Amino acid sequence: MEKEHIGFEIRTLSNLLHRKINQMVAEEEESLTAHQLWVLSFLVRQGEREVVQRDIEKEFSIRRSTASHMLTLMENNGYVRRVPVPQDARLKRIILTEKGSEAQKRMVDRLRRFEHMLRGGITDEETEFFLDIVRRIGENIQ
Repeated sequence: MEKEHIGFEIRTLSNLLHRKINQMVAEEEESLTAHQLWVLSFLVRQGEREVVQRDIEKEFSIRRSTASHMLTLMENNGYVRRVPVPQDARLKRIILTEKGSEAQKRMVDRLRRFEHMLRGGITDEETEFFLDIVRRIGENIQ
């Protein structure tokens, strides 16, 4: 496959980012992965809003089985709790635990520094242009 293909370049970049972030997370939290950290950050951003597994599936464009497995691991490791939703016992609300909140807080500064490194030598305008292109590619796929 030629390197000029957008999909190839995105996949390569995604692998590099994933590997580096997993390494950073593992240095801080042995039982946490990058994807799980992003879920913790998503829960923090939601505040008091009720979050169920379907919200996580949609936010991260992942399958139900992937989300379920990840949340089970996170629950087993004490980062989240799943509790029944009163109006529909089939749904489980995802609640951030103290351990999950503390892990997410510890990683915020590391991720900010990583983001700063990623943007090195790239102007704000170039960053916005890049993000616009990435969003449009995502829309084209859907």
